[in-house]
Amino acid sequence: MAIHFQDNQALKEYDISEYKGSSGKNFYSEDSALQRMVWRYSQSFSKEHIQAIENHLLGFGELAGGLLNNLTEACHKEGKYGEVQKYDRSGNRIDNILYSKEQLESRKIHYDYGIVNLDFHSGWKYDFPHIHRYALAYLANLNGEAGVTCPLAMTDGMILGLKNIGTEEQKKKYLPLVAGEGSHSHLMCGQYVTERVGGSNVGANRTIAVKRDDGKWILTGEKWFCSNPGDLWVTTAKIEGTNTIGMFLVPRFKEDGSLNNHHILRKKDIIGSRGKVTAEVIYDGVEAEEFGRPGHGLANMVRYIIKTSRIHVGLGACGNARRAVMEALEYGKWRTAYGKKVSEFPAYYRILVEMMTLQSVNIFMNFRMVEAVDKNESVQDALIPLMKYKSSSQATEICRMAILCLGGNGIIGDFSPIPRMMNDSIINESWEGTHLIITDHFLHAISKRKVLEGWNRELEQNVFGAEGIEELVIPLSTFISKKKEWEECLSRSKEWKEMNQVFLADRAYELFALSLIIMEAVEENKKNKTEKKSVYGLLADSYSEIIENGLNGSRDMNRSILHPEKSKIILEY
Repeated sequence: MAIHFQDNQALKEYDISEYKGSSGKNFYSEDSALQRMVWRYSQSFSKEHIQAIENHLLGFGELAGGLLNNLTEACHKEGKYGEVQKYDRSGNRIDNILYSKEQLESRKIHYDYGIVNLDFHSGWKYDFPHIHRYALAYLANLNGEAGVTCPLAMTDGMILGLKNIGTEEQKKKYLPLVAGEGSHSHLMCGQYVTERVGGSNVGANRTIAVKRDDGKWILTGEKWFCSNPGDLWVTTAKIEGTNTIGMFLVPRFKEDGSLNNHHILRKKDIIGSRGKVTAEVIYDGVEAEEFGRPGHGLANMVRYIIKTSRIHVGLGACGNARRAVMEALEYGKWRTAYGKKVSEFPAYYRILVEMMTLQSVNIFMNFRMVEAVDKNESVQDALIPLMKYKSSSQATEICRMAILCLGGNGIIGDFSPIPRMMNDSIINESWEGTHLIITDHFLHAISKRKVLEGWNRELEQNVFGAEGIEELVIPLSTFISKKKEWEECLSRSKEWKEMNQVFLADRAYELFALSLIIMEAVEENKKNKTEKKSVYGLLADSYSEIIENGLNGSRDMNRSILHPEKSKIILEY
């Protein structure tokens, strides 16, 4: 007897037959924590400017959850990733990167929307402050790196560098290319710094720069990690006869239109951030221009390029984690097991609440960092490396938790974007400094008197007014005990601190993050004098319980994480 598929009971529709995850949602309107940050850090703007920012973010949120989400999924499949094209049909060397039409369309939409260059758009009548710029970058990362956000970070750094240390000729020549309205170059800036002899140790570069009589520099050497080969890139090289590292601009083509003397050897087989190509490149007499004073190459590289990239890593990882939380929450509403939704199981529900807590607090931390950078506050020197480390490491953990929430479906790459988010988060943990490098930078920064004074002053300001507010009694007590622990750690020997720098960074993050969420709760308490619990007070309580007992520690049934009504408010935030 013939068996027809329609008669096969195992193939009939089931609980997640129509499941689409969080795709199709407006990523901005769904994100209350981001909206809170936009409100907080735009209060000094005019009403018209605030409304324009809101409208712009809403528009991008719809794009990110819709068309851009779909394009990202389409270009992250076998046969759709970028490939190196070394020669044309006639055998001429062209050293080009071929991207799929979906990848190119995604880049164009991001660029034309003004995600990195809105201040160059003739139709935009306002400033382009950091809260707006980096809210867009964060939202873009809800689709993962996507072949876009790493190039976005490098283009952002390039624009900042050109504005601050570029010559008038370089600004006139390159800003229209990398930031100009209607440019054909859509996020095609790169960074070629790392060499095989060392990554973070840029001083070990073996590429040599020789200055010609006409002022141009000739570079000979090799670059081991070349992110986003494109139209223009920043690179480093040791100035001939010295140990000085200079920073240079390299265009893909020379002024006569011929290919600049570089050869793309091969594409790197990296585990994440695969939407854009990372390659190995040989410099065979490349023509370059000095970017800033040659003797200040390393300082300028850190001040404009690396600093910008680290900000983007923190925000990018935060965006990755936010998408993972969204997917886990959505899956819990659909999937059933043993006759009920999986989100109704207490242990599953607890994980959702804890992921939402960790993620919301991380958003507050990242955008406090952004504000510190925008206002040029000394505390930025500590917050940038701290957030680069903590956002990326926490994002990997949250993505892992979200994968487990989806069970077997969690590890399937075409079921949800979480596996891709996971791999991108691991890349973020390594990019622009591994944990040991970046926590050392944090420790160095917090050891500076001015930075530590600013840090301590803010801690006190953030919790001011919390005393006497009932819902903040436990969080404030946790803050006081953690602050005492932190101060005791700082009083230890230099050797001890260096050996425990990751531990110190974790404690610093918890302390500062708790102070920020307490601040939000105090602010809400001033506006709402009713007995109703604010979501910020509940988040302060849930976060304090996590840092008191650890992520896998026991929980009190009467506190926010396990309490049915309180936890529901957190999940609906």
